[in-house]
This record gives sequence, C-alpha cells and structure tokens, in this order.
Amino acid sequence: MIKSIICIVAIFVGSLLFSSADESAYKLIESSTPGILGAILGGLTAAVSVIFSVLISATTATGAADKLEIFKPFFTSLKHDLITLLICLVLSLILPYFRVTGIPLMTYPIHDLLPSRDSFYTALELTLIVISFAVVVEVVNVMFSLVSNFSTIMKKEEK
Repeated sequence: MIKSIICIVAIFVGSLLFSSADESAYKLIESSTPGILGAILGGLTAAVSVIFSVLISATTATGAADKLEIFKPFFTSLKHDLITLLICLVLSLILPYFRVTGIPLMTYPIHDLLPSRDSFYTALELTLIVISFAVVVEVVNVMFSLVSNFSTIMKKEEK
C-alpha cells in the first residue's frame, strides 16, 4: 500500500512538472480524457468477459469446477484493476467541474511555492491518465500471461 502511494505521489510530481495553466492545453485534456477512458473501460470489460467465458467453459468441460479456485487471485486482481480504471474515469469527469467551482468547503491556498490552481488540476488529470495507462498495461499483461499459461496451469492441477 505504501509503495502504491509513493508511486502515485511520484507520478503526480512528474505530472506537475509537465502541467500547464494554459487554457487551451487543459481544455484539450478535459475534452478527450473521459471519452478515451470510457472506451478503454468498455473494451477491457468485453475482453475480461471473453476470458471469463473461456475459463468457465474450459473448467466445466473437464468436470473440474474446483480448478476455478486457481484463478481466484487473478479474478481479484482484475477486479481491483477495473475498479481503479472506473475511479479514474469518474474523476476525469469530475475534475473539470472542480476546476471551475472548486472543491466544496475548501479553498485553494495561494502561495509562491504552490502551483497555480489550473496547473494543479492539469497535473491531477495527467496523473489520472498515467495511472489509467498503467492499469491498462497491467490488465493486458495479465490476460496474455493467463492465456499463454492456461494449459500449463490446468495440467498442474490435473496431476
């Protein structure tokens, strides 16, 4: 958990270095990010359903429904990844609103060492994009490793 938080903070700091308070820059990010993340989430959901159907049909065809227990950590990890991607999608929809209205009951502090409010929100949006990309890469890697090792995993359980 601490490792994840450190990675997110490092990604945010890196995003802060690349963020801009230029209106045209953040309008571009705000207009395209939710649609792209939504399409990716839909595609991953379809891919996951295909993988689930293959796993279920393969394990039930051999009469070994207990073999699905082998894949329980995979299912749990995949569930967390998809929930993370869904949270990123929701935040990418909410952040433009917060940029305009501010976070309720909070005011953005003004200080020489702090970035401008627009740069801060742009950095948050860039952080969401990087996290979403990392989640997509992880899900794709896990799906390919599962498919490539499926027969090996099933043979180990049969022995």
